[in-house]
Amino acid sequence: MKMSNGYGSVIKLSGKRRKPWAIRISKTIELPDGTLKRKREYLAYFAKQEAALQYLTEYNNGSIVTEHMKYANIPTFAEMYEKWKSYKNSLKDKLTANTWRNYEIAFRHLSDLHPQKITNIKVVDIQNCLNAHNHQSKTTIGSMRALLKGVYSYAVMNEYVEQDPTPFLKYEFTQTSISIHARFSDQEIDLLWKNLYVVNNVDIVLIYIYTGMRPTELLEVLTENVHLEEHYMVGGLKTENGYNRLIPLCDKILPLIRNRYNPDKKYLINNRYGNHYTYGSYQNSNWLTVMGKLNLQHTPHDGRYTFASLADNVGMNPVCLKIIMGHATSDEERQNFKSRTGLDITKGVYTQKTMEELLHEVNKL
Repeated sequence: MKMSNGYGSVIKLSGKRRKPWAIRISKTIELPDGTLKRKREYLAYFAKQEAALQYLTEYNNGSIVTEHMKYANIPTFAEMYEKWKSYKNSLKDKLTANTWRNYEIAFRHLSDLHPQKITNIKVVDIQNCLNAHNHQSKTTIGSMRALLKGVYSYAVMNEYVEQDPTPFLKYEFTQTSISIHARFSDQEIDLLWKNLYVVNNVDIVLIYIYTGMRPTELLEVLTENVHLEEHYMVGGLKTENGYNRLIPLCDKILPLIRNRYNPDKKYLINNRYGNHYTYGSYQNSNWLTVMGKLNLQHTPHDGRYTFASLADNVGMNPVCLKIIMGHATSDEERQNFKSRTGLDITKGVYTQKTMEELLHEVNKL
């Protein structure tokens, strides 16, 4: 097929081949004696002519990197993040463990981008991820911004992409001094229980309310970290105290967790097709659908806010409350627990709580 000069061409190779359609371009090379010579080079092979033409179009539009990397080999956002991490860790001036922890959390917030080819991601795709978390603090959004700028700076430097999209993004956040959350009222909680398994995925909302987990924390709980017989699971993100903490499961929601539990699945929470939720997909479809069907107006974080309010109403032990919500940390054996908030010295460093005590407290709800 004849194309314009310099565009490249799609040709059909002779003989019986599984992929007879080839992408061929011409390039100029310099010989050892300093003279220049035109040389033909094959970039990729396809079973169908249409696929080959699409590849050639993407190549000429800049979607294919300049080194003629096969489209299938172009890294995804997740793979580019790993390349950037390796690069940063190879430098003499290394980032701190706490900085990397914040980057890992920010990376999870960008989960909708993970499987996408770095060359295919549009500004609107990144902006949608940022918008899904604009209820977060300035610190959280700042970590997402720093990660994006780092990854794309590395991608441009290594010619995976031609342009850095981060200057075109809006980084909106919520001032921590302004509360945008409202607890579920007792009437609304009763409504949720009455519609359990009547309205699909109401159980997830109830699990949020009775565990106090952050929205992303619950979605990232691994099935292997759910211990039904012991009435607890391991999960948690964001802070040092909240990371991989033990979360007691009260009697009310244990059947809900048991119903969700599938040892053949990697994650506890999955959609109707058995696939893992990203936070963006969960909030924009699942959560809003449930809220719409029940005529409720809440954000996913309101479940955590409600847990704190209910705990206060029933007089939950304040140290246990801090531990459960991730404002305290466990010891190395993860059987006894200590608060490290630094706010209440007497009730903090020297106070230990067992799992039995934590279960006793959450069963007050």
